[in-house]
Parts: sequence; structure tokens; C-alpha cells
Amino acid sequence: MSQIESMFAVATAFGEARQIGEARISTIVFNDGRRLKRVREGADIGARSIEKALQWFSDHWPVGAEWPSDVPRPEPHAPEAQSEVA
Repeated sequence: MSQIESMFAVATAFGEARQIGEARISTIVFNDGRRLKRVREGADIGARSIEKALQWFSDHWPVGAEWPSDVPRPEPHAPEAQSEVA
């Protein structure tokens, strides 16, 4: 699985757990509501941006939600980083 595929797998699981759409996730993570859509359509995204996104997801992962089993999860920075983002 590529880094981009991993990021989308995590974003999808996050959205399902929080019951929010891709545009909202894109706004929360990238401060750009169209970023994920553009990447899905073939736009480029840097490796550092993917790393930052995966770290953000790990730090804010919903309690009780399952992280995709085929994507390595970065160590969360702090337990208090997990929040009710929506």
C-alpha cells in the first residue's frame, strides 16, 4: 500500500468514526477543504504532508475506533491530544 493509499485509508476510517465527510476532514487536517479531493484526482502531495497528516490522525484518533490494520500507526504524541474533533 502506498503512502497516499495509507493516508486515504486512515482518513476514511476517521471520517466513518466521526461521521464527517472528506471535505471536513481535509479542512481539519490540511486547512484546505479540497486538498484530499485534489490528491484523489491525481494532484501531488509531499511525503512530509502525508507524514504530518498521519501523525495528526494518530494524535486525534477517536477513542474506540479501529485504526486500519494494514497501516502502521505513528505513536501518538500525548494521550491528551486525542480530542472530540468534528
